[in-house]
Amino acid sequence: MFEMIFLNLDLSMSATVKDVARLAAVSVGTVSRVLSGVPNVSAETAQRVRDAVEELGYSPLRKRKSVAEGRELLRQQIAVLLLGMDRSLANLPSVASGIHGVESSLSRAGANVLLWDLPYLDKLPDTLASQKLHGLLVKAALQGNILEKADETLIDRLRQLPTVWFLGRPRGIDWGDVVESNDVEVGRLAAEYLISRGHRRVALLDPKPDHVTLGQRSASFTWHIAQHGGKVERVAGKKSHWSLPLQTVNDTNQVEHLLDKVLKLRSKPTALFCPADSIAALVYRCCSRRGLQIGKDLSLISCNNELPLLQGLYPEVTTVDICAEQIGQQAVEQLIWRLQHPSSPCITVSVQPRLVEGMSVADLMRKK
Repeated sequence: MFEMIFLNLDLSMSATVKDVARLAAVSVGTVSRVLSGVPNVSAETAQRVRDAVEELGYSPLRKRKSVAEGRELLRQQIAVLLLGMDRSLANLPSVASGIHGVESSLSRAGANVLLWDLPYLDKLPDTLASQKLHGLLVKAALQGNILEKADETLIDRLRQLPTVWFLGRPRGIDWGDVVESNDVEVGRLAAEYLISRGHRRVALLDPKPDHVTLGQRSASFTWHIAQHGGKVERVAGKKSHWSLPLQTVNDTNQVEHLLDKVLKLRSKPTALFCPADSIAALVYRCCSRRGLQIGKDLSLISCNNELPLLQGLYPEVTTVDICAEQIGQQAVEQLIWRLQHPSSPCITVSVQPRLVEGMSVADLMRKK
């Protein structure tokens, strides 16, 4: 949720697009996109812009020439950092889409883009220490507390710069804005879809129980299932010692024993919730080994809508699209706003997800 920001605007003069941007707590470019009907703006952000337009009585009758419209970061040095992540994690389709959204938006805004991959966080690179930077866009590993592993001079350097974390903010980080998926809504969409199709005994399979994003989705899913009278059996991996760089779940052995626990539950679940498509793809493989058919013997719903991982799986996976590329684009808009409002409180922007229906969830209501 956004922290409320109150601005004193002089309404005796005709409102400008900059006034709308300040009141809505967005960049001028975002206002332009909303008014132009461009779809890559979250519903929450678009509504704030429309509310600001109405409150100020803004009417874009005259075309104003503004460097801010489309070239807000001209000649600005912006660094994109990947922190504490193994290449397997950085190459996940959702992460890659978020990075692509960041890079394409920075290019359109005219920024000079620098990319640093810091998988170990054990030192401050000389180039990062000496380079003149105007802002940071950061994607970091979300498991454990990376501050415990990071070099202090590196963290001090990051704290000095206007920062936007995208696709989540790690534990222990108390500075910078964040643009992320609305994980409460992700869990709600998954839970209510299963309930609508008659599934009230469900299992939650989570091999990374101390992961920030997966944990938020799982908690929301469990709560919403309970609100509809259902029951969730949580089957999670053990919290283990972790080290940098963090890797993705890419081995069937990591979910094999968890699936066995699900199948041995006394009250057998009719459906399974996987908080990420990378986990769901491994579950499909494990079920195939056991002669189980997803959508018939066990229903499944997942999260992220990572098409490269889902292509070739049958039946097609029902998943929740977190709109990762849009998150990357919105992160750039937030950095532009932050550079214009350096003293404003930190802000969290949540991008609304959407359900993508496949064939992996049986409709038990039709069988009654």
